[in-house]
Amino acid sequence: MAIIGTLQVFEIPYIMTNGGPARSTYFLSMYLYDNAFAYLQMGYASAMAWIMLLIVLALTGLAFWTSRSWVHYQGR
Repeated sequence: MAIIGTLQVFEIPYIMTNGGPARSTYFLSMYLYDNAFAYLQMGYASAMAWIMLLIVLALTGLAFWTSRSWVHYQGR
């Protein structure tokens, strides 16, 4: 859940700084939103959303794959 949450950071930096000075708080989700609704480049924004989905799936799969080594159960 934390992996997905960190990649979807949008509302707080957008409301507070709108990308900040020199785009220092300009995240991927903000770039996607601007391309879709400010610049009306829906195809590019859709491709970015698919790439973002693939990144989330890959990181989630990696987390599940490595989670076996995080927890050690005692045998009875």
